Amino acid sequence: MSDKEKFVILGDGNAGATAAKEIREVKEDAEIKILTDESEPLYNRIMLKNFMKGTLPKQYTRVHDENWYEKRDIDLHLETRVKDADTGEKTVETESGGKFSYEKLLVATGGSPRKLPFDDGNENVYYMWTMDDAERIKNAAEDSEKSVVIGGGLLGIDLAVAFAENDSETYYLIRESNWWSRGLDKEGAEIIHRKLEEKGVNILTETECIDFETEDGEVSAVELGSGEKIGCDSVAVAIGQTPNSEFIEVEKNDYDMIKTDEKLETSAEDVFAAGNMVEYYSPVFERRTVNGSWDHSEAMGEAAGKNMAGADEDFDYVNTYGVGHFQVQFLAIGDWSGEPVSKKYSEDEYRRLFFDGDRLVGAVMIGYTKGQEKLKELISEKVELDDREKLLEKSYWD
Repeated sequence: MSDKEKFVILGDGNAGATAAKEIREVKEDAEIKILTDESEPLYNRIMLKNFMKGTLPKQYTRVHDENWYEKRDIDLHLETRVKDADTGEKTVETESGGKFSYEKLLVATGGSPRKLPFDDGNENVYYMWTMDDAERIKNAAEDSEKSVVIGGGLLGIDLAVAFAENDSETYYLIRESNWWSRGLDKEGAEIIHRKLEEKGVNILTETECIDFETEDGEVSAVELGSGEKIGCDSVAVAIGQTPNSEFIEVEKNDYDMIKTDEKLETSAEDVFAAGNMVEYYSPVFERRTVNGSWDHSEAMGEAAGKNMAGADEDFDYVNTYGVGHFQVQFLAIGDWSGEPVSKKYSEDEYRRLFFDGDRLVGAVMIGYTKGQEKLKELISEKVELDDREKLLEKSYWD
């Protein structure tokens, strides 16, 4: 029987693969296994938006090939879905009957797209998360004459652009008053709306799809809350995710996201969680939070891997997120739930800052992104500011 220390990682996304790399750098002789239900090794989810548009070949989305794991003596199990994790016995069981024991476990299984309640598995309704999803959407966008995209968030915009740039007549349904209302007001969102319209996207705000009209297993029209209908041959949906956490009994929040402390350890000893759909305590924001961007997941994987290998570090990363569809740059930093102040400098320049008391906690920038590293520093160092408005002045950053 092997006396090597055993690490099992569930999920081969950016968090899982990064954690495995960090563990290997510290534990040269450890046994490291990654179990994933994906059919291929790690690829860049951020680049899938360009793949869907048809502007990036599939091979350029790849991050690791199987040789990357072999070189590091990491045992990668593809197409392996976890059925149960027993934190008492310290074992993981797969749906195919495999059983793996561990001394340290990382759950980095992310989430699955939330489906519309009235979607009965219609063939031309698409949800986006995996490479397989992206391939189906790419093919649909190339063939579609008229499409509907549902969901006014950061993934919804990728889907709307993918269809529009493939010359599909695209209708983008946003339930709120503007795109990404979590971080933008109408003044800032107007810039993004205009850029979308320039690409051929028809934006319908305060509009909700309440049902499908179907024919032979496919949607032929979407029914809106107003009673109107939009005929279409493709529907793409991005209305959030549900956590892939049902297989393990640890403390979770009301949305079934796994909860961790600032070290990314769960309520079960020697079980850590990282990546998308994990709620953790942030020493920077001094409260519990959830973030799911690509670089944030990588940073979580790095921190979790180090702590699993024996470190004792707080995860204090400040999140960033960008949208790269337009010549005008869009960048969001930190947390966007504080009290906002904003300024529009020109037709294509806007900035919105978020405060918790006297502390800056987040920023959204369109067009004018000067000072982004300094803003991140102010957030992470919890600097108290007595004049919020001065941070909106360009002269402050010159």
